[in-house]
Amino acid sequence: MEITLQNEFVRAVISQQAAEVISFKRLDNGIETIWCRDPAFWFNCNPILFPYTGPLKEGRYTFEGKTYELGQHGFARRSWFAIKDHDETSATLYLKENEETLKVYPFPFTLTVHYRLEGYKIVISYTVENTGNRDLPFDIGFHPAFNCPLTPDKTYDDYCIVFPQEENLHHPEKAIPDGNHFSVAQFVAEGSFFYNDNQIKSEYVDLTDGVHTVRVGKKGFNTIGFWRKNTETPFMCIEPWAPANDLKKAAFFRDDKLVNLLPAGQKLDCEYYFELVK
Repeated sequence: MEITLQNEFVRAVISQQAAEVISFKRLDNGIETIWCRDPAFWFNCNPILFPYTGPLKEGRYTFEGKTYELGQHGFARRSWFAIKDHDETSATLYLKENEETLKVYPFPFTLTVHYRLEGYKIVISYTVENTGNRDLPFDIGFHPAFNCPLTPDKTYDDYCIVFPQEENLHHPEKAIPDGNHFSVAQFVAEGSFFYNDNQIKSEYVDLTDGVHTVRVGKKGFNTIGFWRKNTETPFMCIEPWAPANDLKKAAFFRDDKLVNLLPAGQKLDCEYYFELVK
């Protein structure tokens, strides 16, 4: 099932499969912001990464002496979400543990996703709830893919990443220049790179060709990533990961990465937004 939200400015379409926003358009110009999920390039468009982000070491992890196998970014990106409620401008979907998730992730949980239109924005809020009786290990991240180019008169080479303030960025593999912008063609030609530990101070990131601009709000997230599958891929992903919080951390899914430990009965909330500014 697909849910359509609309106000006087924008229209969004949400799929129960993976709880993805599969279309987002301004009504005044009709420009489609969201990647079309063409499997020749990439079959997703903005999946939820849960219960972890990135790959497992050798595709598996061990908990209490038992080994579990699971693909990259967890199972939410392939799960069917139930609809809790929706109206013209908002909707709430959720995913709970079930027979299939317990085979690969032996924890009870509820992951709730709320969408609401605010002017030209879609704001997407998430709640991870530990419904079990022991700590819930998890990470959560978001992987929105935006058409790049947005219009047929432009190419990928016309786009830049622009921040609203000067940034001093450091990456072990890419020499990103200091300042408030960089070229996606030069620095995101292929593959991904991430800025961790609150390196990016700006509260949003723009993907722009100088005429049309996709803005992604990242307030509350300590990591943001950029990804393009290869040099032929006509989209750009801008990815908020791992919301800042004061939860305990532990090495669980991978020896080299700490994950959140959410105590029994507690919740973690986070949100981001995107919009086509013009």
